[in-house]
Amino acid sequence: MTMPSTTPVRGRRSLRLSALAAVATTAVAAGALLAGNATSAEAVPPEVISRWNNELIHSNSISPGFSMFLGTGAYTISAKLTAQNTGSAAISYTCLISAAGGADTDVAEVTLPPNSKQGVFLNVVHNFTSTGQLSFACTKPAGTAQVRMQQVKITAIKVNSLDNQPF
Repeated sequence: MTMPSTTPVRGRRSLRLSALAAVATTAVAAGALLAGNATSAEAVPPEVISRWNNELIHSNSISPGFSMFLGTGAYTISAKLTAQNTGSAAISYTCLISAAGGADTDVAEVTLPPNSKQGVFLNVVHNFTSTGQLSFACTKPAGTAQVRMQQVKITAIKVNSLDNQPF
């Protein structure tokens, strides 16, 4: 009695999977060598710093401001709020977020119709070469109705690097 000379189907499948794994490993290693580094560099996880206030009343021409210091490094910083005009006349409303005393800023200008709400969003990126200040505030004309600043969220995310240039 003779035995068949072919490998059982199960054995062939295992051989094919092993061969595919070897090819994939070789391709990854070759790609790393071609890229100039045999090991992959791992990025440092981002550091997230967030501050919030769910209800502020903006009575004067300048809102209750916010200021904090961020450590050395590259950051992307966002701010958002809902501004509610409590009066019966439209209000010009301007919010500003500023890094390092105005080195990088973003401004959002909106018109708040009477008795209405408007979302306000700002974003700035900055590379602090030393500990630096982040500031946020909004302005409105003196003598206008109060603005309720609701769900104010300011988030700074420290990143590994920044590429910030005009397009």
